[in-house]
Order: sequence, then C-alpha cells, then structure tokens
Amino acid sequence: MTNAHTFRTIAFATLLLIACGPDPDTGGSTSSSSGSGGQPSVPTPPTPAPDGAPWATLDEWHLFADARAQTPADEVIAYDVNAPLFSDYTSKYRFLWLPKGTKIGWKDTERWSFPVGAILIKTFAYPIDARDPKKGQRLLETRLLVNESGGQGWVSHTYEWDAAQTKAERKVAGDTIDMSWIDEQGKTQQNAYEIPNTNVCQECHGETGKTSSLGGRTRQWNRDHDYGKGPENQIDHLTALGLLDVAPPAKAQRQTLIDPFGAGAAGERGRAYLDANCSHCHGVIGLAKGTALRLDYDHTDPVKSDPTDYGVCKAPASSGAGGTCGLGFDVVPGHADQSILVCRTDSIAPKVTMPPVGHKRIHDEGVAVLKAWINAMPEQLCQ
Repeated sequence: MTNAHTFRTIAFATLLLIACGPDPDTGGSTSSSSGSGGQPSVPTPPTPAPDGAPWATLDEWHLFADARAQTPADEVIAYDVNAPLFSDYTSKYRFLWLPKGTKIGWKDTERWSFPVGAILIKTFAYPIDARDPKKGQRLLETRLLVNESGGQGWVSHTYEWDAAQTKAERKVAGDTIDMSWIDEQGKTQQNAYEIPNTNVCQECHGETGKTSSLGGRTRQWNRDHDYGKGPENQIDHLTALGLLDVAPPAKAQRQTLIDPFGAGAAGERGRAYLDANCSHCHGVIGLAKGTALRLDYDHTDPVKSDPTDYGVCKAPASSGAGGTCGLGFDVVPGHADQSILVCRTDSIAPKVTMPPVGHKRIHDEGVAVLKAWINAMPEQLCQ
C-alpha cells in the first residue's frame, strides 16, 4: 500500500469518527440513525455487569438512550414516588430495569420483592435556574442498586458525572461537588453536595444480604406518570407490561401516600413525610430499630397504633450527645416547639441532625410539615 493510499484511508476513518462522535450541543454520544446500507441501527440493550464486577462507567450498562437527557433505554421504565426522600433540594430521576422473563413480587403494604438481576436507577441533579428549565441542569451522580445473585442482595454502585457532563465514572470513596444554582424565587443557593461513600448506602438501605429498596412499594408507586401517551397509573403500567406476579387491587383500593406538600390534612402529610424520610431507619428492621421509635406509615396511624410508637410523650431511648436539644420527649402533642423530633430535623449540627446522613441542608418545607403534624394533634402535656 502506498503512503498516499494510507493517508487517504486514515483521513476517511478520521472523518467517520468525527461524524459519529460527541454532539457539541449535548456533550453526549450520538447514536447513528442508520447502519450499513441505510438500515436503522439497533441500540445496545441494557448490559448488566457480572456480579461483583461493576462497569467502570455508566455508559457500559446501556441503561439510557441519552444519559445526559435522562432518556431511558427502551427496556428501562421511568417512575416517580408520591413522597420523595429529601436530598438537599436536588432534582431526581428514577428508573427500573428487570431481566426478561422476570416479575416483581406484589405486596399490598410491605416492600415489593424484586427479582435477581433487577436494577434501580436514580440520578441527582441541580437546575441551572429553576425558573427556566430551558437553561438545563447539572447532573451530579447516578446511583444503581443491583439485586445480585448468590444471596448478596442489593448492591450499590455510584457514578459521578464530570463537569463537562459527558460521562459518569464509578466512585467508591465518595466526593464533594461545590454547587450554586438559582431557585424558584430567583435566589442563589449554594451547597457542598456530598456523593456518599458506597458503604454509607447501607445505613439507609440495610446491611449486605438484607439491603432493600426504599421506595419500591405500593404506597409510593400508586401515582400517574406520562409514558408518552398522557398520564397513566404506574402500577397499571407495570400490570400491562406483565411485570407483576399477581393482579393488583384497583387503584382506589391501594395504600397510597399523599403529597406531603400538597393540600391534604396535616396528619396525613406528616405521616407521608415520615414514611419517606425516616422509616428506613426508624422501623421494625431499620438501623434505629432499637430506639423503639416507629415512623413508618403503618405505625403512625393515629387510630390503629399506640401513640408511643411514633414518639408521643416518649423519652428518647438513644439520642447521642446533645440529641435531646434540652427537651424531654420525642413528640409533645400540640407543641411542636417542645418536641425533640422537630428540633433534630431543624438542625444540621453534628450529633443532633436527623437524618444523620444524606443531607447538608435543613429541609425547611419538611420541618414545616412535621410542625403542622404535631400541632394538629390534640394538645397533651407529657410528664
């Protein structure tokens, strides 16, 4: 082969690489619309990593058609939850992938049973300007929960997005991203956003072999989502796809959390907020189960539950240094200002703040919900 022929070959190959390379407008890889002969290209289906050997980059999982735009691959299902876990005012995008031929084990009130190989995906982001979505957002991290085989259970993997927003690489030791954004009121907000060490995930999701999804249950999924043809109930959507092992009850008969920040009664809004933000630790199986403070939806039922279960006139069994805020009881009905639960959620001081991990900001709106929940209770003096 002559040198000239070699040069033309290299030049042609270079042009092909440029044509198929990153789109300068999106910063992400573009998929070719056609293969050889003008035939449409076939997207790579989701590609789970071997157990115990996660891929180094998010792209290698092939869970997104466009990861930067958070457009899921064809086999990946987007969903939302009724009551989200507070994460320092980030936007969150949630997705589910199931191996072909597998189904979710339905449960009316308990956490669903997901098949081996299932992947739960959640991306965290801050808007550039919350008043104008067209200005885009800064992707921070994408977390995967993978239900591995061999009794390992759910295993967490975290992928940090680079500043250029072109790729996300696996991060084990955690990281901090200094962020600034404009909120809905036009005020500049700042946060040293913390990507957790993967071991920290176990504090909320449970220890190895007992790890579970936090939001994978009926009361969180029973809501609408737009799958391209207008609003559709998410559980009905799973049913239509044949992904539940039994036919669920009708929509109106399913246990459902209301929006904690909506127009519902203060009691129900408080219960929903506690279930989403506190019950993974303060439950019968959580890290804080030894405190006997039960803050899941069922244990906060004012009719069916023992009020001491959710802290009414209950002296804390464990509070850490300064964790009592100089107060005597977890919940004093009618007196939010005298309740330890409110004091601890309204603080970011070490050894006081609750939850103890996963946030660096006080959730002002959440604190207001809890205050309204306690103040709506019939007034009672605790002794």
